[in-house]
Amino acid sequence: MIEVPVDLGARRYSVHVGHGAAGLIPELLAPLRGRRIALVSNARVYFLHGARVEKSLRALGPITRVLIPDGEAFKSRDSLERVHDAMAAAGLGRDALVVAFGGGVVGDLAGFAAATWMRGIDWVPLPTTLLAMVDSSVGGKVGINHPRAKNLIGAFHQPRAVVIDPSFLETLPRREVQSGAYEIVKCGILGDRPLFRAIHAAPEGLAGWDRIALESAIASACRIKAAIVEKDEREGGLRRVLNLGHTIGHALEAVTRYRRFTHGEAVGWGTIGAAWIARRKGLLRDASYDAIAAAVDRLGPRPRVSNLRDDAILEALRRDKKARAGRMVFVLPTAIGRVAIRDDVTPAEVRRALRVLAAREALQA
Repeated sequence: MIEVPVDLGARRYSVHVGHGAAGLIPELLAPLRGRRIALVSNARVYFLHGARVEKSLRALGPITRVLIPDGEAFKSRDSLERVHDAMAAAGLGRDALVVAFGGGVVGDLAGFAAATWMRGIDWVPLPTTLLAMVDSSVGGKVGINHPRAKNLIGAFHQPRAVVIDPSFLETLPRREVQSGAYEIVKCGILGDRPLFRAIHAAPEGLAGWDRIALESAIASACRIKAAIVEKDEREGGLRRVLNLGHTIGHALEAVTRYRRFTHGEAVGWGTIGAAWIARRKGLLRDASYDAIAAAVDRLGPRPRVSNLRDDAILEALRRDKKARAGRMVFVLPTAIGRVAIRDDVTPAEVRRALRVLAAREALQA
């Protein structure tokens, strides 16, 4: 078992990474014993793994199960109300515990339900997708989508612990595994060259990757995020670097109403776009741009971008919550292991980057 501490003073917690971790919940979450639990999941995840997870959780306390529909479109006010209604019906109070058992949608939604129930109760993510394991489960950013943009409604609410069991990935569709791998590439670009080299050298699409190598990569990505969150818990400055690939990525998701791309696929396209803009500005060497684009492409093909209107994407960029005073804010790689935050990216540069993405799309065919 690998333990990654997230040192936030009184809100300190640990991320536990290891195959079989779900079976160790009674030990890993022993300080939370005696709580009444709201287990939030979706039907697909619960059908596959719910019985064994509930068996572990019953050692902590009685369970109220809340299942929400699967998909980014359901990270919504309606789903949040469904969770709150179930908690109210069960009579859960301030001493209750919310367990988010699923991917990023479940984690963000359940975490926000915990943050807003009786002004904030404890919660624990138990992520079942690679994307959630290396991204949304760490750092306490929780929330729901607004119809006009992703994650506009939310809060910072740190969990009490994070339990990551990579054995859940054995039933995850290959596309979803690839989706998480794009975030691992992002973490490597941010500050871990060995991690970038490891993911670049992994089997295509991560199919059949060694268990120890997988656990190590997940833990390394969590360490990178934890180190950044420790310095900037509420995204006042440094934490914004975690948005590498997300500026264009979120716009792609928004203009397709969250139905075409997985989050990781959108971030993959956005990472190449950001790298190209950095190269265009003279911030990134050609060889580094080629390495980044090749690492993203090697993970597998992504849905089309060439048939999306530039104007719609630019409008989504202007609405993005990262925008400042009407200016688009981009995280741009300056080397493998270094990035810079810039607000001088022009619409013309974005349009050129989108043409580059369309050209790379043709190479996937």
